[in-house]
Amino acid sequence: MAVKTSNKYGKITVSDEAVAMCACRAASECYGVVELVSRRFTDSLASLFKQNGNTKGIRVTTVDNKIFIDIFVILKQGVLVDAVTESLRSVVTYSVESFTGMRVMQVNVNVVGIKV
Repeated sequence: MAVKTSNKYGKITVSDEAVAMCACRAASECYGVVELVSRRFTDSLASLFKQNGNTKGIRVTTVDNKIFIDIFVILKQGVLVDAVTESLRSVVTYSVESFTGMRVMQVNVNVVGIKV
């Protein structure tokens, strides 16, 4: 699916992959995040054959022009997990809403592990 809107200049469609790329960039720049990881082993295999691996660790779902994002991350050891996940939620929400002009309904942060 994709997010669609229109204004006086015409119709605008933003694909889920473009939203995922925006979220991935914002998440990877957040303090305490070591890396974004794939959700399942099959996702890792699929990413080997994809040309664009910029959406690793991000799953975007759009329903009725509402965006739902799942993020899978590995955090740095010694950081406060609650603080980093809340910061990650707000940074990704702001970045995606600024990029698309649409409302992000939910950002789920899944901490897969802690890295030294």
